[in-house]
Amino acid sequence: MTTSDDSRNALVLYWRNYGGIRALLASPFFWTAWVLTFLMFPSWTKAGWWDDVTSIMPNLLGFSLGGYAMFLAFGDKKFQEILAHKENGETSALMDVNCAFVHFILLQIMSIVIALIAKAYDFKLDPTSEIYLTFGELILFMTPIFYCISYFVFTYAILATMAATFAIFHSVCWYEVHINLNSDEDINSDK
Repeated sequence: MTTSDDSRNALVLYWRNYGGIRALLASPFFWTAWVLTFLMFPSWTKAGWWDDVTSIMPNLLGFSLGGYAMFLAFGDKKFQEILAHKENGETSALMDVNCAFVHFILLQIMSIVIALIAKAYDFKLDPTSEIYLTFGELILFMTPIFYCISYFVFTYAILATMAATFAIFHSVCWYEVHINLNSDEDINSDK
């Protein structure tokens, strides 16, 4: 198996465990990102919107990767085993939190790449050029659509921060229960 097969399999595994298109469309963060994108219409309809993405996302991505690494080392072995427990073919709590982080990080990477593509193709076409005469109307039509979708990915990546934060919060709540149960067992065994 090659590295690209490993990456493709990991992507398929992530998407399946995330819940696929159904989970994406059920996400309030997804729909809120669309609302915010339309509210921020003045930002993304002008060239240069990508500067926001390239100044914010790399820092957020670094923070996210650090947080993800910390989550993977979170809790003791027994707690991690409890989180990894699956019932009735559903994903485990551990996989749910992992998927939230992977989703969050993938959105950040996508927003950076899309912004760099938009920046690379920001140039004026000569109205008398062959390209403009052939594709000018298509370019004028597609550019705002591309900008809108690109800015949506950026906005969604920012909002996914909350989803990842809530996933960590739930993990800490579960860990608190785990610690309390174990301390109660220790207290009872001492009697």
